[in-house]
Amino acid sequence: MCPDALRYRFTVSDTGVGMSEEFLMHIFDPFARSDGTERIEGTGLGLSITKGLVDLMGGEICVDSPPGKGSRFQVELEFQHADMDSDAVGADRKVSEAGEADARIFVGMHFLVAEDNEINAEILCELLAMYGAETVVKEDGRQVVRAFRDAGPDTYDAILMDIQMPEMNGYEATRAIRRMEREDAAGIPIIAMTANAFAEDVKAAADAGMNAHVAKPVDVDVLRRTLKEAVGVK
Repeated sequence: MCPDALRYRFTVSDTGVGMSEEFLMHIFDPFARSDGTERIEGTGLGLSITKGLVDLMGGEICVDSPPGKGSRFQVELEFQHADMDSDAVGADRKVSEAGEADARIFVGMHFLVAEDNEINAEILCELLAMYGAETVVKEDGRQVVRAFRDAGPDTYDAILMDIQMPEMNGYEATRAIRRMEREDAAGIPIIAMTANAFAEDVKAAADAGMNAHVAKPVDVDVLRRTLKEAVGVK
């Protein structure tokens, strides 16, 4: 913990049926569901997404859930301490106002997401939804090309393109889109999203016709800034 930081703990509890020790070992795995929940609606992705978001913020999440005694979840997050003098308060107000301005910066926009990992796609779409965007997800490059081709001109404001995908990778999909004979094919922003973040990977993305490169795991601030610049939001 940084000396000038504060650590907050958020606790959420219920009086439900609880969970077995065996299941608790897998509670944050994608699609994990406890026995006896067959009649309860859900996909088993909620806690996995929550864990991903907490990890992105550098926090910790834990759970205590004795069978028959309910569950208690704790999330701990670390934040910088703010000096409450007049200058700091004024700066904090400006940051707050900027945050509010950014909160819905992508309202009305539609992004085409190429991602073959379901949990990564789910987290990314949740993050974009926080900023007001709507998303369509395709799990391989060929599907992305088809989705773009079949949609009307200017349906999508940007494409977030994974690189390593089955059927057709992100580079091939980008080249296929750029070759299409329609006005928006040449101009739509295409952003590479990949764990391959060496200089040669950034160059390969640019050579394929991509506008920008965002490394995985995704930094939310970097993604927001990159998208704002790509789609021309001030």
